[in-house]
Amino acid sequence: MVAAFLQSELADELKKILSDFRLKNPQGERVSINIFEQLLPMPEPLDQGEIAPELLENGLAEEQTAPDPYPYILVRIADGEIEDENSAQKVNLTLLMGIYEPDYDKQGHKDILNIIAKIYERFAKFPVLNGKYTIQYPILWTLQDEESYPFYFGGVNLAFEIAAVRREDPYS
Repeated sequence: MVAAFLQSELADELKKILSDFRLKNPQGERVSINIFEQLLPMPEPLDQGEIAPELLENGLAEEQTAPDPYPYILVRIADGEIEDENSAQKVNLTLLMGIYEPDYDKQGHKDILNIIAKIYERFAKFPVLNGKYTIQYPILWTLQDEESYPFYFGGVNLAFEIAAVRREDPYS
């Protein structure tokens, strides 16, 4: 199995796990959590036809557009290891989470903790993903250290074991 397949299948699984979870986006709407693989979407340059001529003349047309990613989970392949020729591959993934919560009580970290709990619950109950990838412990999680209101961030490190490719004997 390839680590990229694990990444895609985990992203699909997160969509299922968190399908009922709705959080605010910066426009104030309650929306589903966006799941991205490896990187956030790149901004696209504005169409020159949509830019006011005075902005072009003054060199102020550097604006770019991108869909606002919040709330999001980024499924990033961190690293992997194949200890020896008979070992299964171990793949470490980092789930990076970002949410927007403008309420003045500053409880956005609780939304992050609820997302982490849902992910843990899924793999505690069913440690195998799609019959191919087995979760390994420990599962590590963290919350941001610094203040960034109204944005909150957290992360989870997950390790999965992928079945080993066995050496073939051409004489058997």
